[in-house]
Amino acid sequence: MKKQQDHKKKSVPEKQDDFIKILTQLREEKDMDAIADLFWKIIMAYGLKVDELAALNYYTMKRSLEAPVNATFIKERMDLDVTHLGVDGILQVQRALVNVYVEQLAKEQ
Repeated sequence: MKKQQDHKKKSVPEKQDDFIKILTQLREEKDMDAIADLFWKIIMAYGLKVDELAALNYYTMKRSLEAPVNATFIKERMDLDVTHLGVDGILQVQRALVNVYVEQLAKEQ
């Protein structure tokens, strides 16, 4: 005979709601270490290889740069049309953004 459970299992929509709450909390706190840890757990759960991760990284950056608000920002600040960049161009912009972020972080500490 199975033990009677005091709590019912959560439905998929309830689990999704819980996940969205966690993501919302991460956004509000904007704790880069927590976000990086979450990404790492997802990468491990999917068992991504290094080349797959590199492709995912590129794809994420390309989509981020081409989002209208970001594309406009970069066009105004750097006079650069990100919609026409290839792999090397996307990676160069990413390198520049990381350098700016690291320098800003160093100044804050």
